[in-house]
Formats: sequence, structure tokens, C-alpha cells
Amino acid sequence: MLSSHRSLRCLAVALLAAATASASAADPSPPALHRVTRVPFRVEARIEGVFEAPVSAEVRLDAKRASQFSVEKAVPHGTRVGKGDVLVEVDTEALDEEIADQTLAGQLADIAHELLEKELAIIEKATPLWLEMARTTRRRLTEDLGRYEEKEKALAKDLNDVILEFNEFNRENAEEELGQLEKMYKQDDLTEETEEIVLKRARFEARIARFIATMARDRHERMATLDLPRELDALRKSSDFSALDLEQAEGRLPLALARQRLSVEKSAADRREAARKLAEAKALRRLLPVTAPIDGTVYYGRFHQGRWVDADNAAQQLRPGGQFDTRQPLLTVIGPGRLAVRAGVPEKELSRVPEAAEARIVPKAFPEAAHPARVRSVSAVPVSAGRFEALVDLLEDQPRLVAGMEAEVRVTADQRSDVLAVPRKAVFTDDFDGGRRYVLVFTGAGKEPMKRMVSVGRSNDELTELTAGLSVGEEILLEKPAPAKPETAAAKPEAAPAKPEPVAPKPEPAKPEAAATPAPEGAAASPPKDAPDKPAPGQK
Repeated sequence: MLSSHRSLRCLAVALLAAATASASAADPSPPALHRVTRVPFRVEARIEGVFEAPVSAEVRLDAKRASQFSVEKAVPHGTRVGKGDVLVEVDTEALDEEIADQTLAGQLADIAHELLEKELAIIEKATPLWLEMARTTRRRLTEDLGRYEEKEKALAKDLNDVILEFNEFNRENAEEELGQLEKMYKQDDLTEETEEIVLKRARFEARIARFIATMARDRHERMATLDLPRELDALRKSSDFSALDLEQAEGRLPLALARQRLSVEKSAADRREAARKLAEAKALRRLLPVTAPIDGTVYYGRFHQGRWVDADNAAQQLRPGGQFDTRQPLLTVIGPGRLAVRAGVPEKELSRVPEAAEARIVPKAFPEAAHPARVRSVSAVPVSAGRFEALVDLLEDQPRLVAGMEAEVRVTADQRSDVLAVPRKAVFTDDFDGGRRYVLVFTGAGKEPMKRMVSVGRSNDELTELTAGLSVGEEILLEKPAPAKPETAAAKPEAAPAKPEPVAPKPEPAKPEAAATPAPEGAAASPPKDAPDKPAPGQK
């Protein structure tokens, strides 16, 4: 009896669950709908930027040379200055000494160059003369050697022999004459004084003749053995040396002339380079101390792509004792005038920021204010990866705003009061039909929605404009319907009520109710008669 009651109770629970599931399947929750109407429509882009002045000047020394100077004094950041006011004072002692040294070096270089030019003029005139002299010397020595070997050598030998012979003859003649006189005077018994004089002279002449003959023999021997061979050797060597001198002159003198010309050209180039460096140093000196190029307010750093950069670095370098680099713009003077905002435009927002579009500028310092503005220009190419740049002009002067403040720019790309637009999530894309856009039109409760292709216009964050395909008053689904459950899943539970047969003749242990309800699984899936038998459009 207890077992029968338990079986009946399980059957009742299964039937109740099946009835509940069938009722819920027959009465699904209605889809979220949207009625198509014409509404105000606005397309707006929100970008961020920094205020900048219409006139600004980076304080960069317009010098051709790069230099560093020790800072003595600099105006503080935010100082108002007039054109020509001193901004930075630096130590120029080293530069002044350099200018003085280069001036003196330039004067010495001028003198050296003038000397080189005069030497070049002399060398240009003398080189042909030196070459001609070398050729003449060579020719003459060659002629002398040839003539000496052909004629003068033999004549010199003959002359040497004749001189010796002449002197020998004079000696023999003097001795013979002396011998005759002595013989003649010995035969006379009386010797007169005149005879003594004659003998004395004859003896002296004989002695001189003998000495001259001795010297003649010596000279003859020297001439024959030394002088004549040496003269011939000297002539030959002089001829050889003249050949070398000529060769050296012909090879060296033109090169020396070319070298002198190059030296003059190099000297001229060095003078020009020294003059250039001196002119650069003087030009740099005229730029110091650093003065304001325009009237305005001093800002440390520079403005780059809508951002102030290097301000901290500039403050560090412009402190007393810091190093001021002439190549870097450490200061910017912001001139007076109506401000503009230089803003970065993400690539995805580029179509929403057209030129001449109206905008509102909301300073971050004063978020309660929205100032009217207009887009002046948009860069034609990216200024960085995925980022363009726009200039947005304020239409009114705002005294509270200064350059460097940040702001949000709200650009109105499109604004109309009567546009047929629907929520963005109600417009779907058919990926299997070339990306065409469509909506699901509501056709009635329990009926399959109708897929309809539409033409879309612009979109904002919430709405999408429809230009064709829908009319005012129609209703569309905001979401795609969930796919219907297959019928095979609902057919099995009908046999569930026939399963309480196994009533055991002998008592069994009691089971928990949750474990004895396999039937409700199938009983809950019987679909309603009007349920769709295929997925809703777009559910693929």
C-alpha cells in the first residue's frame, strides 16, 4: 500500500512538470520592440587637446654653429615680457676670447697667404729660367767634354811636353853659355871686373834655368799623371751631374710649382674657413644675451603636437649654472590673441571632425563652461600612428583661459531635428550577403519576424540613421529572437506517464523524490502548435 501511494505521487509530480513546460512553451515572452519614429539626431565627436596662442615664438638662437653656455640668469616661467627684453644671460667670456684669438689668427693667415702668393709669383717666373739654365749647363758641359776628349786632351799633353822641352832647352843653353864663358875667361890671364859681372849673371841664369827645368819636369810629370786625368775625370763627372741636375730640374721644378699653387689654394681655403668661423662666432655673440622675439608670456619648454614638452628639462638647464644649448628651444614666448585648441583626432573619429564644423570647447579647469568654437583645419596625414591633428578656434575671447590648459572639444559633425533613426543595436549586418544591413520587422505575436534590407546613413553612439527600407510607425525587434528548440526533443516525454508499472510485490527502500523524476525532463518540451519550425531570420 505504501509503495502504491509513492508511485502515484511520483506520477502526479511528472504530469504537473510536463504541463508547466508545455504552457511555458506555448506562451513565450514577447520580444523587445521599437516603434520607428522621426527624432532629433546629432553626431558628435569628443576629442581632447591643449589651448595654444595664435602667435608664439620658440626662443631658438638663429646661429649656424652650436654652442653651450653657462647660464647666469633667466626670467622665471610665466613672466610677461616685451619684444627685446632679456630672457637669458649667459657667460660669454670664452666666446669673447675665441673671437679675439680668431681675429689675430686671421690677420696672421692673411700675411702668410700674401707671402705664399708672392713666392708663387716668383717661382712661376723662375721655374722656366731654372729649367733653361739646367739645360744650358748640361749642353755646355757635354760640349766641353766632347771637345776636350777630341782635341784639348791631346793639345794639353803636347803643351806639357813642349813646356818641359823648352825649359830643358833653356837650361842646357844657360849651362852651355856659362861653360863657354868660363872656358873663355880661363884662357885670359887677366880678369876684368866686367867679366866677373858677366860670369856672375851667367852663373845665376844657369842656376835659375836648372831650377826651372827641375820644376818643369815636376810639372810635366804632375800634368801627365795627375792634372790631365783629373781634368778629364772632372769634365766627365760634371757632365754626368749636369744630366742629373737637368733630370731633377725637369721633374722637380714643375712639381714644386704645382705644390706652391696648391699651398696658395689651401691657404685661401683656410682663410675662408677661418673667416667663416669668425663670422659665425661674431654672429652668435650678437645674439647674446637672449632676448624676447615678440611681446608675450614666457613658457619653459616648447609646444609639440598639442602638448607642452621639455618643460622640466628646460627649467633644469635654465637654472643658474645650467648649460644653455643654442640648438634647443628651451623657451617659448606666447603672444596675445584669441586662443585655439590643438587636439588629437583618433582615426576612428576622423569622419566626425570635418573642417568648418561647429564645436564646443569645455576647459578641464572650468568644466561648467562650454565655449562656442569652429574647426579651422584637420591634418591631411597622420601625425602619429592612428592619430590626426585638428585646430579648433574659439569664437569669443576668454580671459580666464591661457595657453597650455587642457580642454575637451565636442565637434558637431551633423545635427538635424527630424531624422528617421533607430537604436544601433536594432540594425544587423548580414555577413553572408556582402555585409548588407537589415532589420527584423515585427509581424505579430507568435509570428516569424520579417527580415528587411535597409540603407543606413550616419550613426552616433545610440542611433543609426535609416535612409531607406522603413517607414514611420513600423515596429522592429531590438534583438534577434532566440532559436526555437528542435521538435524531436519534445516528442519523447509523452510516454513518460506510462512508466509507473513496476510495482514490486515486495517492499523496496524508500527513494528521494528528486531521484524518482526522470519523466519531467521530457514532459516539459511539447511545443505550442503555432511555434515556428525554423530559426528566426539571421540565426545561422
